[in-house]
Amino acid sequence: MRNRALGTAAVSGLTLALLVPAPASAASQATGSRLVVADAAAGKVYVYSVPGHRRIATISGRTFADHAGLLPLKDGRVVFVDEAARQLVALQTQGAPRVVGTAPLPEGEVTHLAADPAGRHVVVAAAEEHDHEEGEHGEEEPKHGHGTLTAVDLATYRASTGVIHTGHPGVVVGAGTVVHRNDDENTFESYRLSDVLAANGAHITPTGSVPIGAAGHGEAYAGGTVIGATDDGLDTAKLSGGTLAKSRTIAWPSTGRGYYLRLTGDGRLVTTFGSADKAADWTTWRHKAFVADPATGRTRAPALGTGFLFRHSVSDRTAGYVLQRPDADQVSFVNVRPGTAGFGAVTSRVTLPRLPGGPVAGTSPWEGQFRRIAQDPSGALAYVTGGGTGKISVISPDLGRVVSTITTPSTLDGGGALTVVTPGRDDADKVGR
Repeated sequence: MRNRALGTAAVSGLTLALLVPAPASAASQATGSRLVVADAAAGKVYVYSVPGHRRIATISGRTFADHAGLLPLKDGRVVFVDEAARQLVALQTQGAPRVVGTAPLPEGEVTHLAADPAGRHVVVAAAEEHDHEEGEHGEEEPKHGHGTLTAVDLATYRASTGVIHTGHPGVVVGAGTVVHRNDDENTFESYRLSDVLAANGAHITPTGSVPIGAAGHGEAYAGGTVIGATDDGLDTAKLSGGTLAKSRTIAWPSTGRGYYLRLTGDGRLVTTFGSADKAADWTTWRHKAFVADPATGRTRAPALGTGFLFRHSVSDRTAGYVLQRPDADQVSFVNVRPGTAGFGAVTSRVTLPRLPGGPVAGTSPWEGQFRRIAQDPSGALAYVTGGGTGKISVISPDLGRVVSTITTPSTLDGGGALTVVTPGRDDADKVGR
């Protein structure tokens, strides 16, 4: 961010203090919270204070792997993959933010990363196959072949890789068990974490598997339940003692299936969205938010509108969705607090100017600039990037409007990626997003 004059910054901070409602919990708005912004195109990672939004660090020479995402940890670290250096990177956001550890990764197309519930180990999934085909959402996906699971000890940064059979591998980690989504076999497969840690490049064998629907993409894990997005719906399986047992499948909303899952902090709900996105004209694509309780199968699916929707965010209070449209973009927030008035409904909508360089009618939306969204875990603030502009809109979901703007030193080409790290906060979601 280009630092503003001290007087301007002080006024901006005072304005935010007056405008932003009190957060749901004091812990999630602790002075140690940090907004981490990755610009893969520029090879930069920025760290900002929250809620003051002062840039306190720039980490250069890091090519963030967008597909694997950012994963905040309880101790204030955030882990991600540097695809140019072929490393898992641990960035400590507290004090003077700095890289505190790296671990080598094998060659291949990195797809996902996930930590175990204790946050001690991270497993990185990758496809060895380098031939590609276009995926459902316009992304280039590795064709079927072999892949790898690399387990990294976050205390020592020692890494070990096991070779597996897979297509585009997804991964979650339970207590001592790695669950791999094998879309070549349409299964969830279980591996002992100890086997991955001891593999050192050898092939490893699953200890069990359960069938799931086709075209799996998007996983989550909480409270012993593995959740995967497939053509059939949200497929769930119970994980106990390293053994998988098939559970319920939760049907998609009328608008279609999702590919990207987020868990609420307590792990009680999974959020995504369903899209009717098969028409040639993306401006007519219809979307519904989708909030599901894996324990009961109950769902909510409020309409979001039409346009182009790519990924979403979640806080303790709301799930946030960004629709890019030909005239103006729109951010919608959906209540994710069970038992409160308006649960599962849209609580506010915020209009943003059409993103310069964004999707253009008559062309593929994947060719334009993207917006990306993250939320402070308390739900007090949301952050929406403007790909190609270097601007981040700071939104109060409660007030339903933009309350500030962050300007980054680079353009955030493609939309960048961002997350909020709050030390001491131990979210159930341990998958990079």
